[in-house]
Amino acid sequence: MNRIQKIIIVDDSAVLRTTIQNALNSEGYDVMATAQGSQELFNALNNGFIPDLILLDMFFPEESGMDILKSLKETYPNIKVLVITAMHRESLNKEVKAAGADDILYKPFDMDDLTLAIQKLAI
Repeated sequence: MNRIQKIIIVDDSAVLRTTIQNALNSEGYDVMATAQGSQELFNALNNGFIPDLILLDMFFPEESGMDILKSLKETYPNIKVLVITAMHRESLNKEVKAAGADDILYKPFDMDDLTLAIQKLAI
């Protein structure tokens, strides 16, 4: 069984990053870093913060989450990615999975939904 312990959260909302980080920390996960975009994410990765899972939003003010996902999977193919997005579009689900995401969780979600999605990826 693949164990998911270390997580990085990438979302442009500081409030959401903090909320998720606090919830996951209380569940026993190690949130190694949070990032508001690709530069912070890749800085963390390049500095040795290699997580088991990245929670990745798809929509950022100045860049594409899809581009981040593709770059991430090219460079770090073994890191699991759970896309978290408010965009409910069936084609998006197919697109992110084709780009290498392991699963997708739609906002708004509660922390039980998030924990369950993470546990499913640990199997």
